[in-house]
Amino acid sequence: MTVSEQFVSILIMMASGVFVAAVIDCVRVTISAISPKSFVKRFTIGLELFIWALLGMLTFYILYITKGGEWRLVDPIAQISGIFLYESIFQRIFRFLGRIVVIIVFKPILILLNLSISVIGKILLIIIRIIMFILSPLRKIFTKPYSKFRSKFGRFIFKKS
Repeated sequence: MTVSEQFVSILIMMASGVFVAAVIDCVRVTISAISPKSFVKRFTIGLELFIWALLGMLTFYILYITKGGEWRLVDPIAQISGIFLYESIFQRIFRFLGRIVVIIVFKPILILLNLSISVIGKILLIIIRIIMFILSPLRKIFTKPYSKFRSKFGRFIFKKS
């Protein structure tokens, strides 16, 4: 392996460190924004460990692709330096970009979802009211005999002991 190949592999591992730190930061910010009563909040440690394991497998896959699976002591040092690089320089930038993505992408989707759910709910409410209006004469017909039956036999059937 030449010096330029080693330099490129170190840069790739530093970039993977920045990516790992960004993903973990995103997960932690997302979990902290979730309600304490949520199902996900109870399994925070397990979820984070699962994501760390996935990121570790991804890191070894990157090593496999770039260096044929060769692992050197420089690789974890480069990845840890990438994590520190994220914490010191890129964290504000990534969080700002994350807020922009949430505002531009996710908020309109949630607004459209809430709007469609409310429209469907209103349509179902109108359909139910139409059905109740159509059935209202039947309700008036059946409530009168039932009330007479209840007044005559109800005291014997439902008497208190």
